[in-house]
Parts: sequence; structure tokens; C-alpha cells
Amino acid sequence: MIRVCHIVNLITGQADGVYAHLKMIFRNYDRNKFEHYLLFQGGEKIENEAKEFGVKTFVSSSLIKKVSIKTFVDIYSLMKVNKIDIIHVHLIKPYAIAGLVNIFLRKKFIFNYHGIFLRDNPYYNFIERNIYAAIHYLIFLFGKVDSVLVPSIRSKELLIEETNLFPEPIVYYNGYTSNQSELESNDYIIRRIQEIKRDRMIIVLIGRLEIDKRIDRAINIMNNLVAQEKNIQLFIFGDGSLKSEMQNLVNELQLNEVIEFLGYVKELQICYKFFDILLFTSDWEGMPLTMWEAMANSVPIVAPDVGGFKEILEENYCGLVYKQGNLIEAEAKLLQLLDDTESRNKLGQNGRLAVENKYTEKNFIVQIEKAYSELINK
Repeated sequence: MIRVCHIVNLITGQADGVYAHLKMIFRNYDRNKFEHYLLFQGGEKIENEAKEFGVKTFVSSSLIKKVSIKTFVDIYSLMKVNKIDIIHVHLIKPYAIAGLVNIFLRKKFIFNYHGIFLRDNPYYNFIERNIYAAIHYLIFLFGKVDSVLVPSIRSKELLIEETNLFPEPIVYYNGYTSNQSELESNDYIIRRIQEIKRDRMIIVLIGRLEIDKRIDRAINIMNNLVAQEKNIQLFIFGDGSLKSEMQNLVNELQLNEVIEFLGYVKELQICYKFFDILLFTSDWEGMPLTMWEAMANSVPIVAPDVGGFKEILEENYCGLVYKQGNLIEAEAKLLQLLDDTESRNKLGQNGRLAVENKYTEKNFIVQIEKAYSELINK
């Protein structure tokens, strides 16, 4: 039995890409070959869901703090007591802390890159980024990173460009398997969407309302499209620290009638059939689950050239890509689809076929477990 411990901080279980990635592993892993453990900052929702998947959870509330000796002690104790074979870390802080601890433990060690490392990381200031860079170098000198997993070819290129202290990254694709029969409907949300759908085309943006998602760009694009008398509605799904700020921007631009914030919705997949276009305006991404969900539900995508969008959307001809931050180009791509029903339908159909034939959860877990097995057998 191979024991794998995932270490992560600040996962919420709501529109959370890293936790969506973990859930796919927990839902699909081979229980005859692997045991999975989760060490994180705590949260009843995540603890309950992990338990349902047969994953043992451990809480270290000190993961929330900037610096805590207790986190080092928690990680060291958990690895020793439970005889962990592979430490699988996600995000920068868990990588730094667990990497230092592993100088003494000498366990097999995997770093999972989720779209951003240290360079231009908006969640850390200049001093913090330099501290983490120094720790990264110490781990390289005295510890070891046995394997690095990245969610796209572009992610691999960006990580190699940023640092040469990691082994060559292994690319995987998350993929998606729709289980519509298991979904619970949200009657209010569906009624609201159906009401708008009678008269307008629906553009949707789904994600955490945080700085990296650049929701302000979507709002400004809508302002321009409405000025051109396009009969459209933007629904924004998700919560986050910038929600009030984004709502104030909508108020200032007098867009309340065409932009609506619907919060975090757990079972949103059942609503995709009402959407015309899924829009992304992010500064960075790994490979968001919402992209795969849209593809599986025949919804075309307009996204910036960040993360793995380009290699998936263009290879499978299921969406349009614009230069990061170029709102004029993003607007033109949206107009192209809004005005061409045939193209929207074709892109949507291509996305659905790609998910059904190539990008499934089964293929994803095969890639992840292959990486585990090869690491143990080295």
C-alpha cells in the first residue's frame, strides 16, 4: 500500500481549483494500491467530504499563520507516525514548509504547480517572495524534490522559465466526467436564468472573486458591449474578498440590469445548458475545472492566453483565445460568437466530444497514479 499525504493551505471547498483537483484524486484513486491523507488548515465541509472518500484528514490551524513552528512539528509527526511514502504538496507555503521538513524526513516529494509559483505572485509581497525564493534554494541544496506535476504544457514552460531548480515537470490534464444524475437542482437559480434566457443571450463568469480572476475586466467588457446595444446578460458566480468592490463598479457603470452576482452555487453544472458563452478574464490559471465543465456541456469558451487555455481550446476547436489583458480583442471574440449561432454550436459540440473522448477523470487519475508508482519504484 502506497501512502500519499497531500499538504495544502487556504482551500475553501467553494469554487476552489486546488480542492477540485484534490477531490478528483480522492474520488477516483485505486483503493487497493493507495491510501490518501490530507493535512490542511481545517474546515468542516472539506473534512466531511474527504471522510466520504476514505481520506484521512489532519488539521493544522497554524497553516493559516505566516510563520509557525507548530506547522513544522505537525508535518514531521504526521509523516513519521503514519509512515507516509509520498508527500504531495500544493501551493507555495506548503511547499516551503514541507520541503524544509523533508530535509530531515527524506520522503519521496512531489510539488504540484497550479498555475503560479513565485514570480508576480499577487498573494505575497516582495519580501515574502524573496524569503520563499531562499527557501526554494535551500530545498534544492539540502533537500530534494523528486517530481513536479503541472496541469498543462504552457504551465511546464512557465515554470521552467522561472526556475531551473526543479526536475523536469510532468504534464497532466484534469479532465472531467459529468454525473448529471447525481446533481441537485437549485430551483431559484434555474428560474432566474430561464427568465433572462427568454430575452437575452447569457455570458457567464465562474470563479473566486479575487485579484487573479480580474472580474473588473469582464465588467468593463460588458459595459462596451451594452453600449453597442447587444442584448446580453452577464451572470457572475462565486464569492470572494472583492465581491463588494466589484458590485460597486457595476453600480458606478449603471450595469445592474445586465450584470448579476449570484454567489457560489454548489451544483452549477445543471445550469450550463442555459449558458451561451463561458468567459475568463484571469491573469493566471492552471487548468480550471469550469473549462472542462463548459466543454462537457457544449458551451463555447472565450479565454485569455494564460495557463493551458490555448492548447486545449485551439487544439480541440472549442473556444477562442485572446491576448492576456487585451480587452478589445476579448470583446471582438465575444462579438464573433454572439453574432454567429453556427460557430457557437460547433465550438460547443467539439468541446463535448473532446471531454467524452480524451479528457476524462479516468485518464486523469491514471496519469497521477502513474507518477506515484514510478516515484516509488525509482
